[in-house]
Amino acid sequence: MLELNGISKVYGQGASQVEALRDVDLNISPGEFVAVMGTSGCGKTTLLNIIGCLDTATSGIYTLQGKDVSRLSLKDKARVRNKTFGFVFQAFNLLAEYTVLENVTLPLRYSGVPKRRWKEQGLGVLERLGIADLSSRYPDQLSGGQQQRVAIARALVNDPEIIIADEPTGNLDTGTGREIVSVLCDLVEKQKKIVILATHDGAVASRAQRLLQMVDGRIIDDSTVPTGAVSFSHPAE
Repeated sequence: MLELNGISKVYGQGASQVEALRDVDLNISPGEFVAVMGTSGCGKTTLLNIIGCLDTATSGIYTLQGKDVSRLSLKDKARVRNKTFGFVFQAFNLLAEYTVLENVTLPLRYSGVPKRRWKEQGLGVLERLGIADLSSRYPDQLSGGQQQRVAIARALVNDPEIIIADEPTGNLDTGTGREIVSVLCDLVEKQKKIVILATHDGAVASRAQRLLQMVDGRIIDDSTVPTGAVSFSHPAE
């Protein structure tokens, strides 16, 4: 599904130059749940941004669905982001002036889906996540867990093959975070989605199938996660 070969990312120039990623190799197939762990500044978010076509590698080759991403035009990259990826962030990133349903259907406005289908498609994904009854509410009327479920619904509304989740439980209490991770697990197990999740939380990472450990822009370990291998619930730096 996706393959990274020798991916590096450099920000800045001269004395202010920072190498955020260093010669990263990675392969991920459909139906995999991959957690990425490491201290702040290790390159987790940069890796996710490059995979999600939100940023461009300085060097190396990124192949997605058989295509060299570096050869795609800006328009084609935007199309890939909209069709192939769903994004879930720590801060939810919901628009306060829009209802839940309007927030969820935002990606459809840029995907070519006819307007007459937006409501049906949006309500369908809200129903799957068990929050259709919240469709007419506004973000400030929701709990943190409800807001993150809405954000996940928005990420799923275009039926993407890959979910990019950057610290999706970071603003949630332990119990609510566990519920959100269960939703992501269901996407992998029942729909064979790829989920790539960056986290500081060992308990969150323990729910994944693979764990990537990053240090100074490198993946220093890529291993299968034994069930229950990590059980603590506080962030691990």
